[in-house]
Amino acid sequence: MAQSKIRKFDSLHIAAAEFAEADVMLTTDDRLEKMAAKLELHVKVMNPLRFAWEAI
Repeated sequence: MAQSKIRKFDSLHIAAAEFAEADVMLTTDDRLEKMAAKLELHVKVMNPLRFAWEAI
């Protein structure tokens, strides 16, 4: 949260996904997706529709 403008609850969700060692965290928040892409995360934050298209 200190490294970006990600809100408290969003950073908590990302932290939980990182702790759970998830590969992907789905969100419909475009702003969160763009900000998370700028960070060095183990979890990939992406829109469910984009995830579905990549899975096909």
